[in-house]
Amino acid sequence: MGSSKSRPMHEPSGGGRFLGVRRMGPIALAVALAACGTRGVGDAGAGLDAGLAAADASMDAAAGDGGPAADASMGAVDAGGGVLDGGGAVDAGDLVDASAGLDAGAGLDAGAGVDAGLDAGPGPDAGFDAGFDAGFDAGRPDAGPGTGGCISGATGTHVVRFQWAGTTSGSTAYVRYEANTLPDTSRWRVTAASRSIGYRPVFADPFLGEGGLDLSGTVFIDVELSTSGLSSVRNATLAVYGRSYNTTASGSFSWMSFSGSGATPSGFVSNVAPYRWYGADATGALPAGDSGTLLRIEAGPPSNALIVARVEICFDAI
Repeated sequence: MGSSKSRPMHEPSGGGRFLGVRRMGPIALAVALAACGTRGVGDAGAGLDAGLAAADASMDAAAGDGGPAADASMGAVDAGGGVLDGGGAVDAGDLVDASAGLDAGAGLDAGAGVDAGLDAGPGPDAGFDAGFDAGFDAGRPDAGPGTGGCISGATGTHVVRFQWAGTTSGSTAYVRYEANTLPDTSRWRVTAASRSIGYRPVFADPFLGEGGLDLSGTVFIDVELSTSGLSSVRNATLAVYGRSYNTTASGSFSWMSFSGSGATPSGFVSNVAPYRWYGADATGALPAGDSGTLLRIEAGPPSNALIVARVEICFDAI
């Protein structure tokens, strides 16, 4: 085939367009080329045209348009195109447009699902972009129907629950809202802030557990919700899922609202993995009928540092 480089495969000596190679298998192609002897593809003449037409008909009958065999054969023609065309790129007009098996067979055109999956799929970038803003200012999402009851072990009739997530250790932590089954969900917003300037929520400890918000120093979590629609709160349990973020000391947490405050005993939260739920009675800070409830949560002694993966408030209320 040394002389085949004298003419590109899409410009045969007869002057016509070389359109006969669509969906042609590598074996059929080799047989057709063998019939040419040492002459170039452009000089093959009627013998090559006939051979290619027969191979094309055989491939159509054996596999059908767009079938697996046609796709595999088309891949072989593409791979071999560099040799047939003198080492250059295969002419798109000859192999792509003229090949109904490639365009209409849903091989590439219908494969746009790949692009859609990359562009629109739920990838790390989408999660990070959405979560980055949520970590600073979560806004009020559409709470919709509740997604279940209390999972911390507390007993209740209504629950609010959220998760702190992130991409890698040290990345920006962001909020995932998991449940809100209170009668009034119009006020439902969670943020993390600090009394230090230039703060951003940090996701940490994804190796010993699920990872969560680094709640240490002057960092605090603000939970905005509404207890409007509840006539009486018999008990409200504030539960934190995580651990003390200290290699030598356990920790605790405290809370306050405009209605009351409280704290767990010092050392209440273990620093040992795996994560666990730690619940405390916060009834005094969460009365019924308050449409503007704001609950603040902070880490306490002795470590004054927690990893908070989830927070749940379980209301036993009517």
